[in-house]
Amino acid sequence: MSEAERARANFERFARGEPIAVEVGEIERELGSLWQQASQAGGSVVSRAVLWNLVVPTRGQAGLEKTKALCDALAPVVPVRAIALCIDDASGGSALTATIDSNVVSQPGGGRVVCCEEISLVGPPGTEAHFGAIVRALQVPGVRTATLWMDAAMPSALLARELLPATRRLIVDTASCGRPIQLRDLEALATRAYPRPVADLGWLRLESFRLLFAGLFDPPVGGGPLRHASRLTVRYRAGGDVSALLAVAWLGLLLDWKPTRAAETSDGGLRFDFERDDQGQVQAFLSPSGAACDRSAILAIELVNGRDEYAVIRTAVDQAEVRLPIAPPRTVKLDAASDAELVVAALGPRGRDPLFARSLTYAARLWSLEPRSAGSRR
Repeated sequence: MSEAERARANFERFARGEPIAVEVGEIERELGSLWQQASQAGGSVVSRAVLWNLVVPTRGQAGLEKTKALCDALAPVVPVRAIALCIDDASGGSALTATIDSNVVSQPGGGRVVCCEEISLVGPPGTEAHFGAIVRALQVPGVRTATLWMDAAMPSALLARELLPATRRLIVDTASCGRPIQLRDLEALATRAYPRPVADLGWLRLESFRLLFAGLFDPPVGGGPLRHASRLTVRYRAGGDVSALLAVAWLGLLLDWKPTRAAETSDGGLRFDFERDDQGQVQAFLSPSGAACDRSAILAIELVNGRDEYAVIRTAVDQAEVRLPIAPPRTVKLDAASDAELVVAALGPRGRDPLFARSLTYAARLWSLEPRSAGSRR
């Protein structure tokens, strides 16, 4: 195959969204050549748009495929230059390999538009030390860079040393934390990232539940029941400890509850004791369950004030029952967003929520109260 035929074949594969293997040092040159051919090709119009450089570290081929699917879903809404950084234990040799491909959006009438491109770098453990320099070289000039840190088990040095200096917005996913102890690692990263905004996909998943619960105390109820609460229960799907802890932290922070101690409960959950401003006492329970749930992991938030109960209780994956003393229970729909929709939100104004950073710090403080006797959970 001649050089011209090879170039034409690569262009056709690129326009179809198929990956093309390239040398790491030739990525930018190859992309430039492909876009030049696209501008000269006849037929349907091909356009290029980049609003963000999006860096996504991941692990293994399964993680890389998940990243590619996410970037494909993002392209029609927020076109990005996606840079996937994959640490693969099964990668042969000791060098990095690279592929480039396009995210293609089908248009009405059968036309195609190449929205943006994706760059994938794959290497064995140890090659991540080169990722920072490569990312800086591959950024589209004048375009902001966000890092999507969806796996809390990834080596933190990769983010802190290599990627954070080039990042304008950090997006994490607390749902990827295997244990609440990892909240402290994320809280330390958020502190190090300051003044860069830090967004959390897990926090955004909680938004539907948080808004419904907060709405219970709109007029005519008001905030009195919150100020004099005696008991809070957050029921959650087993394994969703971090989401439940963030839900308690959100309320404890806003109501200025002072955490004093913690204990394990007989159902495998936790109890936190708080003091209120009026010297009253509040007990908050994290109660695990095996019920069906979406990725938010929250099944119910229930608050007791004397004999009155205010609650949002999930009755189906996409439905909840709202309970308050002054009205009969009613069923409402729970919104659920895909990871791609959450990333779009995190890249926008909702990704600059200062309440998340404060709640993350408060949640880490709560977890530090856990008794040493629960060392197997730490």
